Amino acid sequence: MDYKEVLKPGEFEVFSRLRDWRRAVAEKEGVPVYTIFTNEQLAQMVQKKVNSKAALKEIEGVGDARVEKYGDALMQVMSVPTKA
Repeated sequence: MDYKEVLKPGEFEVFSRLRDWRRAVAEKEGVPVYTIFTNEQLAQMVQKKVNSKAALKEIEGVGDARVEKYGDALMQVMSVPTKA
């Protein structure tokens, strides 16, 4: 799926930041990126404008363990203002 076509420009900017963050975390942990979050999950976070750990739990496939482990960092990445 081409998320550049699916997401609005501002949303795609956040999605790209999330993918960069996910890549760095995956490299640090020595795991594949999709074990952190899938592209679909990242896109849903952007589209639903997730702004809390409670909202993060509403994303399909995201459970308590990932919210606890990555929630704070995700909220920081999501809260950076977009240029678009």
